Amino acid sequence: MERHYDLFQVLPDGTLLWRETIAGHAAAIDKLQRAALLESCEFRLLYLPDNAVIATMNAPKHSPAKSTDGLSP
Repeated sequence: MERHYDLFQVLPDGTLLWRETIAGHAAAIDKLQRAALLESCEFRLLYLPDNAVIATMNAPKHSPAKSTDGLSP
């Protein structure tokens, strides 16, 4: 039996908008990649029974921590 995965879009305020449920890991990854190509917002693929994040695309990149010693740029 194939697992079912849920695709969510992350809205600008950080809330999740459910997009669809996809059967099968390979199909879910493919759908995530296609959605991320069409829109620049973040998408997350979740396996809800375990509350597991399977994959994320278009997530904002975190900037490195700034130094407070005045030595690092």
